[in-house]
Amino acid sequence: MSNPTTRTIEEASINAWPARQQLVDDGWLIRFNDGYTRRANSVNPIYSFESDDAALTQRTLTQRTLTQRVEKWEHFYRAKGRPAIYKITPLVQPPHLDALLAERGYRYEAPTGVRIRSLIEPLAAPSGLVDGHPLVEISLSDIWLENYTTFSATPPEAIAPMRAILDNIAPACCYVTQWADGAPVASGLGVLEGALFGLYDIVTSPSQRGKGYGVHLLHALLSWARVNGASHAYLAVMDDNAPARRLYDKWGFVEVYKYWYRVQG
Repeated sequence: MSNPTTRTIEEASINAWPARQQLVDDGWLIRFNDGYTRRANSVNPIYSFESDDAALTQRTLTQRTLTQRVEKWEHFYRAKGRPAIYKITPLVQPPHLDALLAERGYRYEAPTGVRIRSLIEPLAAPSGLVDGHPLVEISLSDIWLENYTTFSATPPEAIAPMRAILDNIAPACCYVTQWADGAPVASGLGVLEGALFGLYDIVTSPSQRGKGYGVHLLHALLSWARVNGASHAYLAVMDDNAPARRLYDKWGFVEVYKYWYRVQG
């Protein structure tokens, strides 16, 4: 089976992390979720657009018209008390949008690599013994949320908007908590849409990192995905997260494209 395309992955990631409010503006997807995560509070200019203006030929925006569109959404986010944020992927439309945002003083933030891995072949069992089994749930529980927010040091004010996102994920979900010596040590979320499985919120307790629990957690998530029909898994890892990149290297995840954010200064 062929690898998923960039567009397929981007669309799946949007579905896997639904914003509280969402608008479509001529090919741009505008998302807002009370400021929790860049992903859910950004403009995603990933589709080609059309315009009623006869002067705009071959779907090409003039600099003036593009600037007006950018200013429109700056006003939108300003009214909500937030800076405008754009997610820049290889699909960005128009292609010169990133350069225009840089000229307007938008900061370059969070360069991230998107990786994929085939799930066609059986998964090798992780090495090393763990005194505890993963708890696999198909719906969000208070225990999973408490463990994740504790491990990730999520600010109290971010818990409600995070829960709103998780409660509104439409595709099938897999919430996993890895236990060891009678205590939770790691947690993660997987979202299955068709044959594509996305990994999110993979985190280990700070006091338990470097002990291999993340490997066992990933094995539980990917095993669930294979059983439920997934052919590929994808994830996003920030360039500066060396421990996570090493973990995903071990599991054979290969980078297929990069994205970053432009944040209004």
